This record gives sequence, C-alpha cells and structure tokens, in this order.
Amino acid sequence: MKNILFNDISLAPLCKAHLDELAPCLRAADRAEMWAAYRLQAREGLELCRQRSVLAVAFVYRGKAAAAAGVEAQSLLGRRGCVWSWTGESVDGCAKSFFRASRAALDYFLTLYPLLYAACDVRYAAARRYLRRLGAREAGPAFYLAGKETRFVPYVFSRPDGA
Repeated sequence: MKNILFNDISLAPLCKAHLDELAPCLRAADRAEMWAAYRLQAREGLELCRQRSVLAVAFVYRGKAAAAAGVEAQSLLGRRGCVWSWTGESVDGCAKSFFRASRAALDYFLTLYPLLYAACDVRYAAARRYLRRLGAREAGPAFYLAGKETRFVPYVFSRPDGA
C-alpha cells in the first residue's frame, strides 16, 4: 500500500518503530480492550497484531504514529480476514483526517479480502461507533475472548458492490 496523505496524517507500512511510538500513548480504552482480548500489555499486543497480519499500516500524524491497523487473513488465498485497529491519544487532534485515512485503509483491505470481520469490546462505545460509521454491522451475539471480564461484539464489513 503506497503512502496516502490527508492534511497532517499519512498511511505508511507498519514497522517496529511505529509500535514503539504508539505503545506508550495508546488510549486507555484500547489498552483495556487489548488486555481483555489477548492478556498482553500494549507493546506486546501491538507486536502480536503486526506479526499475524498480511498487511498492516501506521497512521502517522505530525511525524509520529497515532494509530495502527491491519488485516489478519483467515487463509492467504481466502476471501475473509480479521481487521484490527488500535488508536493513540493523538487521534483526537486529527479526527476527520483519521477517519478519512481509516476509510482508505479499509477500502484497500476489502480489495484483498472482500469479507472482513472485527471484534469490539462491548464497553468501548467510541470504537463501536467508529466501526458502524465505517460501514460495519453487528453480526451475532457477544462472546468472550481471553477472559470473562468483558464480552466482544462481532462486526462484519463487506464491499459495497456486494462482492
């Protein structure tokens, strides 16, 4: 994926340096969701997501990683993948650009995997609104991942052309 620029935010291939920048400033709600999903601290959880992904991008705002997103394929030749996104506190300063960059990344992910799914912590209302605004729809009952302190809501995305 080539670099895409929206005002002060750009998309770049996710690297370890981005993870090092993002981990200390990850939003508290993202940290809680990451713990509930993986039982990992921020840096280790980000690394796990990066390693599992066939494609991952950093949202770079004013020269620093503000968020990261990627897609983990169910199989490399398949049509389905799990999309993930983790945000830092600085996305509040570039909300419109961040959303436009998120839309661009998601559109690209959907060209590779026409059916994407995600899981979102039921407690994280802002993330659930973000998913719905990006076009996701709830896809079933909530479920547990690593522990019993919170449930996750499944969401699905599909290409607008119905492919």
